[in-house]
Amino acid sequence: MKYLLTKVSGVVCGLTMLLGTSVMAQAPAVAATQSPQAIVESVAQKLFDLVKVKNTEKTADDAYYAQVEGALNDVVNFPFISASVMGKAYKQATPAQRQAFQKVFKDGMVKSLAKGVLSYADSKVTIAGVNEVNPARHIVKQEVAIEGASHKLDYTMRKEKSGEWKLINVVLNGVNLGQSFSGQFKASLKKYNGDIDKVIANWLADA
Repeated sequence: MKYLLTKVSGVVCGLTMLLGTSVMAQAPAVAATQSPQAIVESVAQKLFDLVKVKNTEKTADDAYYAQVEGALNDVVNFPFISASVMGKAYKQATPAQRQAFQKVFKDGMVKSLAKGVLSYADSKVTIAGVNEVNPARHIVKQEVAIEGASHKLDYTMRKEKSGEWKLINVVLNGVNLGQSFSGQFKASLKKYNGDIDKVIANWLADA
């Protein structure tokens, strides 16, 4: 799936920017009453604190990945995203297969993001506005300056039944990450003749 590498790189950069909107701000605890933008700022501080600790104390990679996963669990709806990526195959999959794909998808995204944060921590990010699609879905819009280039990013945040806001999609310069990963899943499913187990087993290798 070499065609997806560029998109994945963009996703990593995009998610990194999402979590880096207010690196210098104080980080309040993530709460259901916070706005999508406030949640982004809160998680940003947590993530960049982890980067500082890793750089100064040489945190082992596995421990660092686990810490990043803990921070992302507060803001990213991995079950929703992985189910959306599977598309129609989600209904065909067994509960065990759904859980297995969610795990491999999440592991890949966490590790990619954890590495990306180390590279893009000094980017300049500005909020370009927040669009309220409906009371339960907001899009946080950003403009990012990095290495002389400017990028536009849209982050879709959905309000859960619990009242918490969680990230469910990112669009980077017009490229929809949800659709990109869905395309990867469909291509893998075709490659392995509809064998969901093989798609799961080769997800990271084929990316």
